Amino acid sequence: VKKYKLNGAIKFQFRELSTFIHKDSRDSKENKHIERFLSTELNANDFKKLADYSKLKSLKTICTPFDEASVDLIKKLEFDAIKKTSCSSKDWPLIEKIASANLPIVFSTGGLLIEDIDNLVSFLDHKGSDFGIMHCVSIYPTPPKDCNLVQISVLKERYPNKVIGWSTHEDPNSTEPIQVGYAIGARMFERHVGYETDRYKLNAYSSNPSQLKKWIESYKKVITLYGNEERFSNELEISSINSLSRGVYSKKNFKKGELINHSDVYFAMPIKEGQLTSGEFKKGMICNDSINKDAPINN
Repeated sequence: VKKYKLNGAIKFQFRELSTFIHKDSRDSKENKHIERFLSTELNANDFKKLADYSKLKSLKTICTPFDEASVDLIKKLEFDAIKKTSCSSKDWPLIEKIASANLPIVFSTGGLLIEDIDNLVSFLDHKGSDFGIMHCVSIYPTPPKDCNLVQISVLKERYPNKVIGWSTHEDPNSTEPIQVGYAIGARMFERHVGYETDRYKLNAYSSNPSQLKKWIESYKKVITLYGNEERFSNELEISSINSLSRGVYSKKNFKKGELINHSDVYFAMPIKEGQLTSGEFKKGMICNDSINKDAPINN
């Protein structure tokens, strides 16, 4: 964030596991998530330490709540924003609770049809929520053929007053999607990151620090390439154009006050300082001074 001058955030995930997982399923092996959630459980004080440290490091804090109790904890710990995950997009009791928190919301759209997104936009607009929308493909990792980045353009056109983003799960070595995403309108990006150890290995869609660095540098590069939507004159560009442009030269000797017609001049490069360009010449101009044959005709 400091090195690349980013408006960056770290995202937490909250679940009140005592109620989120049914008591009869806590030892179940059928759902791969249950064991992982229980084995990585932190308490509210642990989360507070991590959130405070994140803010100390100039990161904003965002959190995905998976249940209503987690929304209350988000407010208590004074997080900056709430992220609604794709799997909660039709969980209306939870969505109601999220909207009531009066925090900025980012919601992902993995697996949703456009009418489902319309429903969420309509609901959050009605609640007066400040929110952005993330194109998302809930396949981990997402192969190139499934990234479907054109949906960023679709969302941008359909919801022109909303910030549109790209929640990415592609191969961590792939930097093209973030560049394409930015070029077609995405202005928020989410990336899974991790620090691999001998005990903990990274999954196939999380970036290590080196991969994250390349991903961010790719993002910064595309911003430079993208440029400005408002056209402006660049001095180097103008100089380059002028070096190839034609100036107005006299075919004969002129006296001061004499009329200059098109047949009296010719156009050639290079342009001299103060000389009329071929595009500026108009027949019927009057000589301001005497002009020798083959001399430049000045403004």
